[in-house]
Amino acid sequence: MPTLYDSRLSGNGWKVRLLLSHLKLPYQRHILDIAAGQTKTPAFLQLNSLARIPVLLLDDASTIRESNAILWYLATGSSYLPAAPLAQARVLEWLFFEQYDHLKNMARPRYLVSIAKVSDEFTQELMSLRQGGEKALSTMERQLARTPFLCGADYTIADIALFPYTSMAAMGGYDLNGYPAIKDWVKRVRAQPGFIELLDHRD
Repeated sequence: MPTLYDSRLSGNGWKVRLLLSHLKLPYQRHILDIAAGQTKTPAFLQLNSLARIPVLLLDDASTIRESNAILWYLATGSSYLPAAPLAQARVLEWLFFEQYDHLKNMARPRYLVSIAKVSDEFTQELMSLRQGGEKALSTMERQLARTPFLCGADYTIADIALFPYTSMAAMGGYDLNGYPAIKDWVKRVRAQPGFIELLDHRD
């Protein structure tokens, strides 16, 4: 049985757990306390020398790092990753967009505003991040005004990758009321079979 190393509040870990739940795949979960330095222990650094979660440890002791790489691996052969090369390229476009244009601009404000609660000390950084974040949200809004999911009619790992930090945007000071197509998309993702929240009763 594979083991997923993540943390309680990680949107990147949530992505992977969402897909595992959709696929009904059994796994063990190892929750690390990042603030306590548990990603910097010698044991974890053997799994990921970059000291980042999530990491998926497979039964043969192979490891997969980076959340979107884990999504791709798990989704291969399933309905969450299309088989046609061009359709796969469309998924990859959104996965690269998520990493380059979306993630930092959404995750960092969430951390500063709602987790560390130090937004007053980082006003200039937050202003810059939110400019990038609004641009990313506008890109998603234009697509989702045309299609129910990011790659068209079907729910894929592109949606799973972009869902966590988009759905938590308000925690970083964003107002999704100006993005009606995104708000409808969030509802559609939450309605997918096997959807799970970031935190459940065990957390």
